[in-house]
Amino acid sequence: MTTTLPVTGTESLAPPKKKHRSLLRRFAPPVVVATMAVAAWWLAALVANSLIFPTPAEAMASLADDLGKAEFRANVFDSLRILVLGYLASTVVGSLLGLALGISPFWTRAILPIFYSINSIPKIVLYPIFLSFLGIGELSRGGFTFYAAFVPMFLVAVESTASVQRIHLKMAASLRVSWPRLIRQIVIPSALPALATGMRMTFGLAFLGLLLAEMFSSSSGIGYELLRNVSLVRMENIMGTVVLIMVMALPPTIALQWLENRVTAKYGG
Repeated sequence: MTTTLPVTGTESLAPPKKKHRSLLRRFAPPVVVATMAVAAWWLAALVANSLIFPTPAEAMASLADDLGKAEFRANVFDSLRILVLGYLASTVVGSLLGLALGISPFWTRAILPIFYSINSIPKIVLYPIFLSFLGIGELSRGGFTFYAAFVPMFLVAVESTASVQRIHLKMAASLRVSWPRLIRQIVIPSALPALATGMRMTFGLAFLGLLLAEMFSSSSGIGYELLRNVSLVRMENIMGTVVLIMVMALPPTIALQWLENRVTAKYGG
């Protein structure tokens, strides 16, 4: 006769404890590194003992003062709006166009060298071209944000599609699989992990393109606010704005990292 042992309170609490330990291992290192960075910043400010180099408290005080101004908040929201639109457009267009062209070996060989050469050009060198055609304003900022993320996203999509195992494509051709079904069931699942990685990588590039565009030729946006503080040598405001940019970039980066892990775990094999 088999005896069923009762579940003790310790065993019933084991899964939550294991989950808590997993969360602790995941979030503790970034928190520790961030704390050490703030401590190093504070120590450097105290050692320098300079009126120019602010402490974290002074930078946060200046940031709070800036956020209390309606004009500053409007510039921040304006940058966020253009960033979201430019990033989403570059991701969608780059992925779809890369998937469509990467499936063809001829177009892969013909296009990749051109786009790799374009991607090797420093982004800021091409910005005057955007100004010439799109003018100074939201259109040039959005266009440059789109371009900064589109080219690498397109390259990732083409490479990931071209690396789909040819044996799968030959098998699909022998079974007379329709083109939409081939894309849906073979190409997209094979390319999804690389596309998720590309989405995470290109977000920072889109943000960088937006900031460069706002710093060089704009009268609004967070990049414009940063450049104005630089011209007035207001170090507290500069450091506060830099912290704000980091805070703005952190949640999307964490979300995209989570998405990449989930997609890789599901389709990576």
